[in-house]
Amino acid sequence: FRLISVVLVLLSKFTHHLVSGSVLEVTARPGDNITLYCDCELSKRISIMWIRNCSHENQPSLVLKSINQNYIPPRFELVNNSSSNSYDLLIKNITNPDEGLYYCGTRELNIEEYKTSTYDYRYSNITTRIILSKCFGLNYLFVSLIIFTAKFNY
Repeated sequence: FRLISVVLVLLSKFTHHLVSGSVLEVTARPGDNITLYCDCELSKRISIMWIRNCSHENQPSLVLKSINQNYIPPRFELVNNSSSNSYDLLIKNITNPDEGLYYCGTRELNIEEYKTSTYDYRYSNITTRIILSKCFGLNYLFVSLIIFTAKFNY
């Protein structure tokens, strides 16, 4: 029973949890697919965009826009979420350079009297920090715990 409770505590480290205000921390393993949810809504002149501020000093920021999806890198996909009237971000086969802060926002087109246009930007209430797990995986961890427990009992 003691071994099972330790494993359950360790399993909880691989889930989403909220830290310090409105930052959601997500821990993933290299190769995982993860979906980040957006709380901004689409409308007639409003498009959704996703922004990544990277944690690597030489990695550029990333801006993905729902209005022009031809320029989205292949491992990233904006998924139409009809229940929230938004676009969620799917990251496939996550890698180390994908770590960083992600947030969604809206870009609203404003057309003024003299046919000039400007954009108003608004950002979501939640920022997501993606962290890649540095462990060997749960199978390795579970086997190590069994071996350690067996040695401890003898």
